[in-house]
Amino acid sequence: MDNEIVTINLSREFKNNKKVIKALNNINIEIPKSVTAALVGPNGAGKTTLIKILSTLMLPTSGTAYVHGFDIIKEANNVRSSIGLATGGERTFYFRLTGYENLVFFASLYGLSLKEAKSRSKELLDIVGLSDFADYPYMKYSLGMQRRLALARALINDPPILLLDEPTLGIDPISAREFRRLIKMISSKKTILLTSHYMGEIEELSDIIFLIKDGRIILKGTSQELKDRIGKIVEAIIPVTQISDKISKFVVGIRGNRAYLRLPKTLIDQIDGNSEIIGETDPTLEDVYAAIIGSGPIDKGSRVKPVRFGRWQA
Repeated sequence: MDNEIVTINLSREFKNNKKVIKALNNINIEIPKSVTAALVGPNGAGKTTLIKILSTLMLPTSGTAYVHGFDIIKEANNVRSSIGLATGGERTFYFRLTGYENLVFFASLYGLSLKEAKSRSKELLDIVGLSDFADYPYMKYSLGMQRRLALARALINDPPILLLDEPTLGIDPISAREFRRLIKMISSKKTILLTSHYMGEIEELSDIIFLIKDGRIILKGTSQELKDRIGKIVEAIIPVTQISDKISKFVVGIRGNRAYLRLPKTLIDQIDGNSEIIGETDPTLEDVYAAIIGSGPIDKGSRVKPVRFGRWQA
């Protein structure tokens, strides 16, 4: 199999108060070897559910997937040996153990001898820049340090595939930048599937992007291919009273009674003659997200009114 990750009509349903919720609906994706792919979509779109299924933490309702050539259902143990998993909501480290002791423990679970576990743990601590903090208890690690330790643990068995679910969630910009540097450093030798809400991070790291909404893959492509789909962006200022449901997702900020927005040029007819056109510009990945994804299942309902600040903010 040429692709390292393949899903075939993968679906997952949950029952809530006798209501069936389709978290994933016939997902079909292919990710080649040594490619970094990203899942982009709103909260509740199915990103984490897909990561859990691919890592064998959850079974699909129907369909299947292959990871490193192994069936996630029939060959789950082989799948687990082929992946490294790191998540933004990491809770599995032992707080009173040091970073080094944690890695030695998890290395032993992969069958490494004590000598091998110690050597591998020291090597990984050096790779992720935590050698000086190896003997610090995990409970004293900053959030950025915790994320780097999670990445080190994901690399313990030197897996060909990494699954990273919002790995920089909640960490400061400098720590996030360092984490991205680590990902880029190892990406040439790994196949990576990551999720993130940070569009700059997605654009910097990803070779291919899958847009997911309501449990379905609605579009895929490189960052540039996705930008080409929406074309030029028009920057405009309109009266707040003219913000309709159709264009509210394009509002970037509000000052006084005026709203600043960025919308695809193809939608220019959505604003009237009282608008002030500032100019045209190339789209960002955030513009693509607004145009194609818009609101997600958690956001549906009454439209949230933009918050007014003294400067252009949202």
